[in-house]
Amino acid sequence: MRFIQVGVGGFGGAWVRALKQNKQAKVVGMVDINPAPMEKVCQEQGYDPAICFPSLKKALASVETDAVVCVTPPAYHRQPVVQALQAGLHVISEKPMAESMADCKAMLTAAKKARRHYVVSQNYRYDHAMFTIADLVRKGRIGEIGQVKIDFYKGVDFGGFRAEMDYPLLVDMSIHHFDLIRYLTGLNAVTVRGQAWNPKWSHFKGDCSSSICFAMANGARVLYNGSWCAKGDYCDWNGNWQIEGSKGTIRYENGVITLDKVDKGYSSTKTTVVKQRKLRRVGQGYVLDNFIKSIRSGDRPLTDVYDNIHSVAMVFSAVKAVKTERRVQVIDPTLKKLIGRKK
Repeated sequence: MRFIQVGVGGFGGAWVRALKQNKQAKVVGMVDINPAPMEKVCQEQGYDPAICFPSLKKALASVETDAVVCVTPPAYHRQPVVQALQAGLHVISEKPMAESMADCKAMLTAAKKARRHYVVSQNYRYDHAMFTIADLVRKGRIGEIGQVKIDFYKGVDFGGFRAEMDYPLLVDMSIHHFDLIRYLTGLNAVTVRGQAWNPKWSHFKGDCSSSICFAMANGARVLYNGSWCAKGDYCDWNGNWQIEGSKGTIRYENGVITLDKVDKGYSSTKTTVVKQRKLRRVGQGYVLDNFIKSIRSGDRPLTDVYDNIHSVAMVFSAVKAVKTERRVQVIDPTLKKLIGRKK
């Protein structure tokens, strides 16, 4: 399957490797406004410089392709994604889908009109630990989900566009955790409340610490506490989780999964450290493999735009909630109508 990758510098390197390692994928074009990262990729991976282009328009006019992978900063996702869909191509883009709900809605509309697959790479789902936890929940090991707590505390300094965002944690990072909430619990969020702030020592321009509470479809509550300017590094990138159900609790902390069996009352009758299931592919490699298989089989791919719109809606409703300090509906009437239309 032939691919054009748009954006090869920075995090684009993860997709350069994923495409190179997949025997079913062939890179026929690379696009970047900066020629330096393309030159570097050609030298390191052995690609012909002739497949490098300054714009997607130029690339589409020069090579034949089946799909586009978009790894530009989120604020610049809409244009190449919509352009590729309108050209009749399938698309993968990095998360978050975009930096505004208006752009997300436009991209969803474009995918519907084009009748092509558009997948948002929610690679955190395809991690050995998260996959294992989701499997435990689906097998009913802790019964019905009642409450969830996620703590994500890291001190990081990326520089670049993240340092200038109004809500860098919520918009750029929390999409991973919000999508994991849906993936691990099997539930969609209904409403959200929260607060966001910026400690005095923070190097971020916008609020990079948040406390968010989601009400889920079954009435469960999910409390998300996060910070990108924590004075210390207190978790891995998945965050620390406590998922409580009617039969017990699943805990995850820095790579360790623990299952507490609580049949009656509040006393644990058995605590087990759970061995993680090993996936053949993880992260972007899993997303890419599923994308290719889905196109060939005609099946719906995982984390496509129709699924991911529910996760990214959690992000922008949370932003609205912290701005207004009021409870906000996750799926607004306009989006509900758009989702409800047949593809």
